[in-house]
Amino acid sequence: MTRALINTTDLMAPGWRFMADHMPDPDLDWSSFTSQAYGGPNRVRRLRAVTAAALAARRARKAGHKPLLISHLPNMAALTNFTRRALCPSVPQIAFSFNFTALPDGARRKAYRNGLRDIDEFVVFSAHEKQLYARELGVPPDRIRVLKWAMDPPETALDADAARPDQPYLCSIGGEARDYRLLANAMRRLPGRRAVVIARPYSVQGIDFPDNVDVRLNQPGPVTWRLATDSVGLALPLLSHQTACGHITLVAAKLLGVPVVATDCLGLAEYLSDGTVYGRIAPGDTDAMVEAIEGLFTDRDAAQAIAQTAQIKARTEHAPSNWVRYMEDALTRL
Repeated sequence: MTRALINTTDLMAPGWRFMADHMPDPDLDWSSFTSQAYGGPNRVRRLRAVTAAALAARRARKAGHKPLLISHLPNMAALTNFTRRALCPSVPQIAFSFNFTALPDGARRKAYRNGLRDIDEFVVFSAHEKQLYARELGVPPDRIRVLKWAMDPPETALDADAARPDQPYLCSIGGEARDYRLLANAMRRLPGRRAVVIARPYSVQGIDFPDNVDVRLNQPGPVTWRLATDSVGLALPLLSHQTACGHITLVAAKLLGVPVVATDCLGLAEYLSDGTVYGRIAPGDTDAMVEAIEGLFTDRDAAQAIAQTAQIKARTEHAPSNWVRYMEDALTRL
């Protein structure tokens, strides 16, 4: 029997097929419905995407197939569930990549509590998130699966495309829950060092960076990771001990053999506790960040040795085959 695996997403372009390349089974029919395929305000685009996905699931069920809806990120989880309950309530749903930069509060939290009811399974990327979403959003803990982030090593650009500085430099990458103010303060105390920050506009807005920090916005992925691999190391400053972001950046850096200093937070506990990062920094600790950054410049042999160990471990711990095993198991249960 054909399994119709129907994905809903905000972030990916039309034609994205999630795990299809890693699960080349002719009985698996992968498709996606993305808000990027539609016009109008964000909410309208999302509703059009999830409605089309639910109708596709209903058609697959009527055709004798066995559909499964897979939503990505919380907004699409709740909206997919809304149309699923209305149009194809017998079709199961996995809320994959269920991750909040910051938990909603007030009326929005109440709306999420209602909107997430009846979803069959949730996938989060840390044990902290399982406890957090069960407690704050009322998600039954037995429906939450914890998987470490998985990916292939990111593509890197040719040297000429990256426009890297002409002297050794630190890099810092990403947009969600970043504490770039901390990094700016640390670099201000290291005037002889250079840093390149590759970020989203909202994550650096209002921050006064010193002259030794080069801020670049919305860079292509291959250019970003070329800059990372040519740097002395990557700083991952996060906002608080409760933060549950940074998984993609941290895992990508490990897979590329880039030394890392990172904020010690609950959302990354399983990723930081195994000795595969050069430095773990308490949230907001400028002194510790300064010391760790300087170490990346002056203690390169030790930093590279740790990064090489991290790279070897990451090829197993963060391999897409781990997600394949989860999906294969889920397909037997749902």
